[in-house]
This record gives sequence, structure tokens and C-alpha cells, in this order.
Amino acid sequence: MSKGYKWIADEREGLDPYVDYEKIWKLSTCYYINDFMMNVLYATGLPHFILPPHGAEAMYRANTGKAINQPDKRESDTAKHFWRWFEYGPSDMITQKSVKQVNAIHAGIAKKYPGRYAYIEDFTYTMCWIGADAHRLRLRLGLSGYTEKQKIAAHLYWQEMAKLFRAEEDALISDFPTSFDGMLEYMAEFEGRDWPYTEEGAKTCEALLAQFANRWFPKGTRFLGRQMILSLLDESPHRVHRLPYPNVLIRKIVEFAFAAVVYSQEQILPDPRISTPERHRKTAAARTAAARKGKADKSQQPDPAERSRSL
Repeated sequence: MSKGYKWIADEREGLDPYVDYEKIWKLSTCYYINDFMMNVLYATGLPHFILPPHGAEAMYRANTGKAINQPDKRESDTAKHFWRWFEYGPSDMITQKSVKQVNAIHAGIAKKYPGRYAYIEDFTYTMCWIGADAHRLRLRLGLSGYTEKQKIAAHLYWQEMAKLFRAEEDALISDFPTSFDGMLEYMAEFEGRDWPYTEEGAKTCEALLAQFANRWFPKGTRFLGRQMILSLLDESPHRVHRLPYPNVLIRKIVEFAFAAVVYSQEQILPDPRISTPERHRKTAAARTAAARKGKADKSQQPDPAERSRSL
């Protein structure tokens, strides 16, 4: 069946969220989110995930963390995992293998920094944030929030994802909320705590801001990228990491522009026919084919030494 001009919402809302929650999550993320938006998710998400001082310490790692020394690779590695999770869902072996790799990375860091990944609530909060923050942000920007089916699907999707993660000593993530509203409440309680300021957290956030600005904005305009992320962050990272607040006018401009892009994607422009992960695979395949063709063409060219002897 051919896809219509606006097909994503119709297909998504025609599904049963209790059965098709993985597909609803995929339709809600993999088509509208591109690489730029994924980097926004990364740059706004991690300052939340390191609100606890032990989280900031584990990511900064005495100035040796990948987010500090290999910022683009750190973002790319995280995005690759997210794309796998979003596209395939928790029931697929591809996602399960990916989460197993993440668990192994955490376990490796924990050997040098024991206790930093022992807090089950950190895992739960992170998954609640990924699953529900877009709903909060949409409401803040004046857009409609998740539909009821999206709320049910997001909760069931991340509830199943939580079963795949492990804290230190192979501890299960056992406190995941029982509803979407419970996810929002969990986030609010976690963010509302009086987390202390740490230099590690502040420096890591500065690295995250710089990574986003340097990747997407040319020299001379990178302050705009920084202001964009600072405008989209919630109150808690500003408070805990002492990040500056943009002035009200800049924040309003960023929020309006971001809302306009999302609204245009969902209500005006034609829906994408393929997802972002599919587009990545097509691009990679085209590059591989071009490289092979280039090698084949080069191998068919006469050897310059042979050509000179024949002359």
C-alpha cells in the first residue's frame, strides 16, 4: 500500500498501543527525528542524566571521559545505540545486543569508579526522560503533547527496555513506574532534589554544549548553537550545573523556531517515506558502491610504466 501525504499519524493512531507499542514508538521517533534532532536530544538529555554528582564523575572521569576528549565520537556512539533501540524495540535481538554492549561499557567504567553505576534510580530516571521528556517539551512550546496511545506505548516500550539494563553487580532495574503519568512524576521528583553543584558536572555540560555548537554551526555563529541548547534545557540542569540562562528574548525565539519546525514536520510538510535509520543505510550503501566502482575503474586503467614502454 502506498503511503499518503500525511501517513504517520494515521498509521500510528490505528495501532493497538498494548500490542504495537514498539511500532508506535518507532513511528513517533524514527521518521521526524533526523541527525540534528538526535544531537539536540543528546545535548539536552545528558545534562539531566548527570544531575547526581556520581553520574557527573563517571562521565567526566578526571578529564579523561570520551565526552571531553572525543566529543563527536561520544555523541555518534550514543546516537547509534538510540537509533537501534528506537527502530527495533526491546523485543528484538539487535536492541538486546546493543543494550548488552552499553551494560558492558558501564561495567568497565565501574571497575575504575566503583559505586557510580550502583544507583538503580539513575537508570530509571534516564529511561523516563528519554520516553517522556518530548511530551513535556512539546507542551512547554505550545504544541500538543503525546496522544493517549503514544503515552501508553511510550510507557510500555520503556518498561520493557528497563528489563534489559543492569546496574552494578548485575542489579535489575526494579522501580520503573507503572504508568506514563508515573514516569512524569518520577522525573519531577528526581529533578526537584537538591543535587549539589560539581565541577565535573559543569565541565561536562560545557563539553556537551561545545560539541553541539561546533558540529552544526560554522565559526562565528557557534554561540547560536550554545544558546539553542541552553534555551531548551529544563530548570534543573541550569540550577545544578549553574549553566547560564539565555535572556528571555533569545529563549522565546529559540522556542518559537523549534516549535515551528516540529509543527511544519507534523502538520504541513509531507511525511518522510523512509525512516532516518533507513536513510543512513541507503547512504552507507551508496558510498560503498561508489568506492568499489572507483577501485574498479582505477584497476582498469593502464599502468603508466607499461604505457610509457609501449610508446
